[in-house]
Amino acid sequence: WAERHQAWVVVEVQPGTFVTPDRPLALIKTDQGEAPEGPTDAIVDAFTIHGDRVFEDDPRFGLVVLSEIAARALSPAVNDPGTAIDTIGTLVRLFSIWIGPESDSAPAAPEYDRVYVAELAAGDLFDDAFSAIARDGAGSVEVGLRLQKALLALARMGDETVRKAARSHSILALKRAELALQLDEDRERLRAAAAEWESLSVAPDS
Repeated sequence: WAERHQAWVVVEVQPGTFVTPDRPLALIKTDQGEAPEGPTDAIVDAFTIHGDRVFEDDPRFGLVVLSEIAARALSPAVNDPGTAIDTIGTLVRLFSIWIGPESDSAPAAPEYDRVYVAELAAGDLFDDAFSAIARDGAGSVEVGLRLQKALLALARMGDETVRKAARSHSILALKRAELALQLDEDRERLRAAAAEWESLSVAPDS
């Protein structure tokens, strides 16, 4: 459609975004800067709108579900920190695939160069994955230690945006644990783990 109409399509929403009738799904402009002639039904039909998120199209949904599994395991009724720790390991493996190794080669040319979609933001992904675990696992030193190690590992693998997101979650997780842990010895262990960040000198994401 964009090629045929010599237009550019800027997708305003990502998979899983909550949309309302007043929110545009995409913006269209032509090489001449005017609205394209003819119907735009093809663009509308390219979107699927329904009440349920699906794993195939929505990577953030997968992170949310994993985080909910860990949070449920940490509930007083279940009290299973081992499952939460295993989930943190799974999240690290998934993030390491997304981060990927650094490459000296130029990025591949886009197949559809007239369609623009915003990249997934590292801060949003880290919020989806780790916020609930840090909140519900604040009273478990074992979960807190694993979370600090996981965030530091991801920071070492990622770029500046990943490092800042990981650092922000490390700071927040430590603050929560400081309030929830009862023993000074447990708090000291967690502080020591968080102190490993000093080797990276990373400022938190604002």
